[in-house]
Amino acid sequence: MNKLYIIRHGKTDWNNLRLMQGRVDIPLNEEGRDDAVKLASSINLSDIDICLSSPLKRARETAEIIVQNKLKIIYDDLLIERNFGDYEGCEVNFDLIQKQWDYNLNDKSGNIESIKECLNRAKFFLDKLKKDYPNKIILIISHGSFIKALHFNIIGYDENTDFLSFRPANTRIYEYDY
Repeated sequence: MNKLYIIRHGKTDWNNLRLMQGRVDIPLNEEGRDDAVKLASSINLSDIDICLSSPLKRARETAEIIVQNKLKIIYDDLLIERNFGDYEGCEVNFDLIQKQWDYNLNDKSGNIESIKECLNRAKFFLDKLKKDYPNKIILIISHGSFIKALHFNIIGYDENTDFLSFRPANTRIYEYDY
């Protein structure tokens, strides 16, 4: 069994503007950096075996601030944010979000990564963790939608799951045994 500490990256200007980021490579803003520094002071890195992070700037910066060169960071493309295709850079729209998280609809319009594709990528990542890092305590830095996919793969889901019921906050730690 693995112990997972999963953190969503710090805030960016696009978070504050309520724009869909997806795979656009946006850096942290000052608030995001400050929040990562605060979070770093509350984490005992000596309890953690390894850190894996999305390679996108906002996650990479968050990981570097938290780890402070005390752990090796492995950047894994599986941890990048869900691809929101043509909607990246657009204002967050609740109707659109609802459609994108409807399991039965499995929307792919606008070149987005469908919910089932995102959930499958998260499952593949978790299976890889079990194989590559058995019985380790792992710190993961990723993005809101992908953390949501990890969360539901860990706790379970079906076609009736309300995927919008879990909203990962920036620079917050979520703890799982997996």
